[in-house]
Amino acid sequence: MNSTIICIVCPVSCPVDVEWTREGGVSGIKNHLCRLALDYVESELFDPRRLLTTSMPVDGGDWPLVSVKTDPPIPKHMMLEAMDEIIGKRVKAPIKVGDVLMKDLLSTGSNVIATRNVKIA
Repeated sequence: MNSTIICIVCPVSCPVDVEWTREGGVSGIKNHLCRLALDYVESELFDPRRLLTTSMPVDGGDWPLVSVKTDPPIPKHMMLEAMDEIIGKRVKAPIKVGDVLMKDLLSTGSNVIATRNVKIA
């Protein structure tokens, strides 16, 4: 099979032509400018992952919400299920950037971490 995937590893954004099989193998790539494209293309074809960003309500904080993200990215097909898991959860101030607010989200090995500081009100 043949596909063209825009590689987003670096700012160049190469349109990489890929030859691959459904069994999970890349037989060749063309039009890439760096060696990072192969890993990105394989991941995007066979195990696409995305960083989930959202917010969570904060009790007792100087901000009503704290922005959060998954770290590392989670499988793309689990994004909606992950949001369902996060919705309704509340956290307490104080919160610092990098604090783990939920561990091992949906057994993915990914934590939900704070991306903003929230002080006690």
